[in-house]
Amino acid sequence: MIDTTRHAAESLFRRTAPEGSNAAKLQDVRTRQILRMRERRPVEMQQRLENRMRRANLETLFALKERTHGDI
Repeated sequence: MIDTTRHAAESLFRRTAPEGSNAAKLQDVRTRQILRMRERRPVEMQQRLENRMRRANLETLFALKERTHGDI
């Protein structure tokens, strides 16, 4: 029973093999695209982190000085 449920769930999310004369080419393109996305992900995360740190540094650099009671 458990195997039947597992196989049914896997079949729902499994990509069907493309049919036709360009099926192998399409599969190769999809495989390369997935690899590129996996390689690009850490680079994009690093860029976002650097942007976030740069923005935080600029905000602290140009932050308005709080007025104290003596300034008024």
